[in-house]
Amino acid sequence: MQSIMSATVSKTKNVLIEAARVLFTRNGYDHTTMTDIAREAKKGRRTLYVHFPSKEALLRRVIEMELNKILDVLRAIAEKDVSADRKIMEFVISRLNNVRHTVFRNGSLRADFTRFYLTIDSIRRKYDKIEINLIRGILMEGRAQGIFRFDNADVMATLIHFSIKGLESPYVRGQVTGNVDVRTLERHARQVILRGLGMNV
Repeated sequence: MQSIMSATVSKTKNVLIEAARVLFTRNGYDHTTMTDIAREAKKGRRTLYVHFPSKEALLRRVIEMELNKILDVLRAIAEKDVSADRKIMEFVISRLNNVRHTVFRNGSLRADFTRFYLTIDSIRRKYDKIEINLIRGILMEGRAQGIFRFDNADVMATLIHFSIKGLESPYVRGQVTGNVDVRTLERHARQVILRGLGMNV
């Protein structure tokens, strides 16, 4: 009985989160009310407030939902049976592209990306350790394969992670790519990362 109730609560929460995401995307955060969200989800306002005390709480859950999707992609890449150099490059490029895709897919929230960046970043801190561990695993594979050379896997993984993270905002805005085609960008990124890991590319 308890498991059925938990499943119902979880389903209700997911419906409310998705309704909020749809409206934030369509109308923007400022032009969406809690009443709008309850109506979109076909739930009562009381039900909405039982699960989420404020619109900001819903925004945070929407962001977490999107971040979990990106993390699932990165985990799948880390588990691939390919050489570590291919894996680390796919990880880096996929992470940047998935962040950009998420921002663009969410329509009106794109305009609020800079405004909400600190909120997004505060939520993402708990994901940092997970992503750093994934990168560390790839680096250790590369060392075992005789591909990578580095002194400290923890330090190197942390540097790579926060370097990618620092590129996100300018990458989303198109400030990194400019008039450069994607292949050229990827080639240069490959040189920076793999040379840093001791490869001759």
